Amino acid sequence: MRIAREENLVVIAQGGNTSNVEGATPSPGWPDDLNRRTVVLQTARMNRILAIDPVNNTAHVEAGVVLAKLAEAAKEADRLFPLSFAAEGSAQMGGVLATNAGGVHVLRYGNTRALTLGLKVVLADGRVLDLTRSLRKDNAGYDLKQLFIGSEGTLGIITEAVVKLEPRPQSRTVLWLTLADLKAVEGLFTALEREAGPTLTAFELIGRSPLVSAITVRGFTPPTDPADWQVLAEISHMRADDADAANERLTDMLGELMDAGLITDGAVSQSEDQADALWAIREGIPGAVKRQGGNVKHDVSVPRSRMVEVIERTTAALRAAVPMSEPSIFGHYGDGNLHFNVGAVAGSLTKAIFAFEDEIHRIVHDHVLAAGGSIAAEHGVGAMKTLELERTKDPVELDLMRTVKRALDPEGRLNPGRVVRTEGF
Repeated sequence: MRIAREENLVVIAQGGNTSNVEGATPSPGWPDDLNRRTVVLQTARMNRILAIDPVNNTAHVEAGVVLAKLAEAAKEADRLFPLSFAAEGSAQMGGVLATNAGGVHVLRYGNTRALTLGLKVVLADGRVLDLTRSLRKDNAGYDLKQLFIGSEGTLGIITEAVVKLEPRPQSRTVLWLTLADLKAVEGLFTALEREAGPTLTAFELIGRSPLVSAITVRGFTPPTDPADWQVLAEISHMRADDADAANERLTDMLGELMDAGLITDGAVSQSEDQADALWAIREGIPGAVKRQGGNVKHDVSVPRSRMVEVIERTTAALRAAVPMSEPSIFGHYGDGNLHFNVGAVAGSLTKAIFAFEDEIHRIVHDHVLAAGGSIAAEHGVGAMKTLELERTKDPVELDLMRTVKRALDPEGRLNPGRVVRTEGF
């Protein structure tokens, strides 16, 4: 970074290059308008796990450590690093931190920000900010690490991190449940949360369209017939012998929920293989949709109490404005994060939906924001949502974001044009 300053270079930090919002790759010809050369700084060789502390329940890692490698190292120490998502086999910790990645277990353990105790960051001028303290309580001034988590490489380059580990569950139960209707998801979630408490680690909502894609393209066989809406939930057990007793209670409760008209069918895993098979259906959805031609994607979040309203109102608005649109919705209901994607109805040319992409984005985002939501839940802003952020963000908040950017990167050297634009960059 000192050399980049001397040579007036633009620097883009890149980890596993799994960004969904063009956050870590230069655009063709970019940034010619700045008359500066661009360096892509790849962190893959910074791949050491520096320490695992099973007493303090922490791991000290370099930025290039692949997420799955950290998960395996934690497992060997009989601990859990709970962050999990589809790209974990290639996503690197620096990028995970820089995007504040989420995943399927945010409901129980929180996103990356909640799991981070310390960072080491190289600043735009080459200085090193060492915040790698493994403390859970540190009230000595501003918590500067929070500035860099989720900053997408625009404020500094993360080189090391201290992250929290958790006790490792010994077994789990995965449930696949078909909902009587969308509104029933609220009662189902409340019932499961009341029964399982903090052991409810995941609660996923899956619409008919993405499920059919997974069945058609990947050949998956769900345990129940596809419905308009289904739920995949996971309950963790700290002791292996807890599972049998918990499953008996769950079976009784599901019978009560069926009698109450909330669910119409369901299945409960009886082994790890069955649990893996149910999760494979959910995890196979993005790839299956891509192979069918893709759709217009949105990564949004709203309060759980308004999710049903947002889905219903947004779907109606889309079909009125773009009759060929067919929402393909799935995501993490438990933490309010939906992938509200929009494809084309059966019989239409799949790619034709992209002619309406701007209109679809505006409809979805406006409905999400009206419900107190966010247009960037776990994938970040990158280059794809920078202009949309300027359109929708509170002006005071946007001004403060620019102030922080100018303070830490006054020459616009780090990933310019991403997240927030400042004058001249």
